[in-house]
Amino acid sequence: MILIFKNILVPIDSSLASLRALDLAIEFAMRDGAKITLIYVILSSSKLNAQTSDELKKFGENVLHEAEEKCKKYGIIPRKVLRIGELDQSSIASEIYDEVLKGKYDLVILGTKGYCGEKAILMGSIAIALAITLPCTIIIVR
Repeated sequence: MILIFKNILVPIDSSLASLRALDLAIEFAMRDGAKITLIYVILSSSKLNAQTSDELKKFGENVLHEAEEKCKKYGIIPRKVLRIGELDQSSIASEIYDEVLKGKYDLVILGTKGYCGEKAILMGSIAIALAITLPCTIIIVR
């Protein structure tokens, strides 16, 4: 049995694992004619000043733009989503979960560990949390 996917969500953060996840999403999109949505979650806090918040937003927009350009090389025009979550790791999973429910995705492809500096090991917990709670198929890429 071959699964056909039509609506794929790819959490992206410029880490090697998330870029590999994007590569796999592109393969599925080309095979199945699926739509790809890229999501980047900004971790923010009311304690951050406006300049720092703007810099975080600009960084997220750049990450999404680079991923979009990679998709375009294969003739895929992705939808881009930039979300803002509170400054803790569970917020990333919550924002992705909310987007999955809102967008009715049938597949989420994400990396095992994202780009999070010294806290990179915690990103694996995001993949685990999503694997347990998401109502759709999930592929976790190393």
